Amino acid sequence: MQAKKGIVNQRYKTLLVRETAAVQKAHLKKEFELAEASRVAEAACALTAQAIESFEKTKGKRRLKPAELLLEENGHKIVLPFLNDKALMQLKKGTSYRAVKRELEICQFEQLKNANPEATMEDLWYLVNQSELTLKRGGNDFLPEKRLDSEKVQVSGRKSIQGEIPQEALEPACRSLVEDWGLRPAQAEAMTASAARIYTWCCPLISELQPGQMVWLAHGTKKSRRTDPGLFQPVVLTLLSPQDKELPLATTEDVKRLKTIQLERITTEAWKQDAVLTTLDMEWILQVSPTMLRSLLEAYFEQFGIILPTAGTVLDMGRTLTHKKIVIELSLSGLSTQEISRRIYHTPEAVDNYLRLFERVLLLKYYGVPMSALPRVTGYGRSLLEEHLALVEKHFPTEDSLKEYLGQRGIKLEKSSSGK
Repeated sequence: MQAKKGIVNQRYKTLLVRETAAVQKAHLKKEFELAEASRVAEAACALTAQAIESFEKTKGKRRLKPAELLLEENGHKIVLPFLNDKALMQLKKGTSYRAVKRELEICQFEQLKNANPEATMEDLWYLVNQSELTLKRGGNDFLPEKRLDSEKVQVSGRKSIQGEIPQEALEPACRSLVEDWGLRPAQAEAMTASAARIYTWCCPLISELQPGQMVWLAHGTKKSRRTDPGLFQPVVLTLLSPQDKELPLATTEDVKRLKTIQLERITTEAWKQDAVLTTLDMEWILQVSPTMLRSLLEAYFEQFGIILPTAGTVLDMGRTLTHKKIVIELSLSGLSTQEISRRIYHTPEAVDNYLRLFERVLLLKYYGVPMSALPRVTGYGRSLLEEHLALVEKHFPTEDSLKEYLGQRGIKLEKSSSGK
């Protein structure tokens, strides 16, 4: 039988732009007002990367690419790829994600064996894919005793610095852009300097990270619908801490506990660097299934009343937890705007916006506005309004309870012609 290829799984399509060159091109197009498929931008990125790599090779420097995990084995630093050029190319060709992940695992194992010839595949699994281990069945008591204190999470973050690479190192790239692509010298110099700035921003020197850390290209929290989807920003994530290595891994419960600890740490680290991870990001980094990831997020919220910051809860991307519903539930339970904002990693202004919409729905419900008119009156979609109406029915089953709540919120109700 011949495997099907050529059709890109749409779920994994966003991984195809999680590479430095794609981010460079997105920034160059924005900065220099280039065409969507600009070959000049593509050439500038490739030539600049080549120039930097050649220059730093003579200096004995090495950089980590996004999605490369830095580890230390037998006193030697090793790099395990979670994505690489070959994997991205395979995904573009439509190779199944399972086959791609298996190829990456083989590559990771080769790197581990180079540092430790006695290493086994099981040693690799202990580091990056603990679910593959032979485990005893455990219970459901996997959550940590205390939640992570986000105030104590220290992140260095990545800074976009102009001039980290000297201009003379970029001269070969500039010369090629002038001679082969017809750019003016000043244009070529400006474009390579910008491409170099993004390159070094996305690809830190190995000395800049600690073992157990990686850089991942994530969505910025200031992303809007008009933002170029390629404008990812690099964040430093601690996938494996020294404390993680000390945790037992004998049962499925142990693995869930480790994954929960890693999940709350990497989502918090991304948030503190003004970015958020998508569901696919978390699945790929933590090597967990969509079902397991959702169960961890939901169990964490049930235990601690905290919604971890993800693209789904912060940017409304995908379906994780319905944070608008949770905001309303928390408010009705008596929590203040400030307390709610801390629990769901949103600004107080965003929380107030959710509550104002809910109050508008309450008022329209009180005055008997039909569902068919609500989208036009509020400017919001039917599904969101139906979600709000379900909350109204749940918490205010009678007209008197609805009227009492609105009065407590300081809303003065006037009688309508129907006698209300």
